[in-house]
Amino acid sequence: MSEVKFELGKSIVETAKASGVPQFAVQDVAGWVSYGVDAIPREVSVRYVKTGYEVVWQPVFALSLSADRDVHPDLKVQKASLQLNIDDMNDARAQAFVESTILQFQKGKWQRYCNPEEETLLTGRSSLLDENGEIGGNLMAIDPSYKISKADWIKVVRQGPMWRWVGDGVLAELTVNNSPGQDGKPAYRMTLEFQLLSVKLKRDAENLARELKEGDAKGWDSTARHEADKKARFEQLKRLEANAVKRGDVIVRHGR
Repeated sequence: MSEVKFELGKSIVETAKASGVPQFAVQDVAGWVSYGVDAIPREVSVRYVKTGYEVVWQPVFALSLSADRDVHPDLKVQKASLQLNIDDMNDARAQAFVESTILQFQKGKWQRYCNPEEETLLTGRSSLLDENGEIGGNLMAIDPSYKISKADWIKVVRQGPMWRWVGDGVLAELTVNNSPGQDGKPAYRMTLEFQLLSVKLKRDAENLARELKEGDAKGWDSTARHEADKKARFEQLKRLEANAVKRGDVIVRHGR
């Protein structure tokens, strides 16, 4: 086996058979079915095989495929998660690996993604900055074309940034985190997830509706608070966009 292949939207059983993995560990808990494999040899690459959207990761430590019987009785794969095999990775190697992953998405048909109620798509360094011009806040819509400086990189990765793309109904999320120990040595974690966007949005909406209903029933005014938070975030995004324009950066799209 030199390569593991996977895709979304097809039977998890057939996807597993076609993957090249000799055997998965299988779990079925209340209709949530997962197929997992870990300790993947370093020389084996893992490939998302959708034509026009192919992405290859290597070395990968673990791969999991998930399906929800309540959503898809035929057990279509709705999510795949890859965990990178981190072996003595320093800041420079980590940044180079992230940049090589981003380049694959840029070469394909993928498009930048954001939740229009929570983020806005800005270009350049503005995509890293909060209202005060400092690195921080919501680092979930970083401009993939922006070359992050070494000094900024160290600050960014300690806050768990995420690069997100959407393509052919699939949301891809690259998450990076570095939490050095007391010795100060880098301790990176990287994951790459693919999931059916329609399923995620539906699940998120259902969860939010349930939380608001339960909160209102307990007298917490959850719905009113949520609407107030949405309005405040909308105004904050407008300020972030105005600041970006002043720096010479660009608003890719408002999405609202």
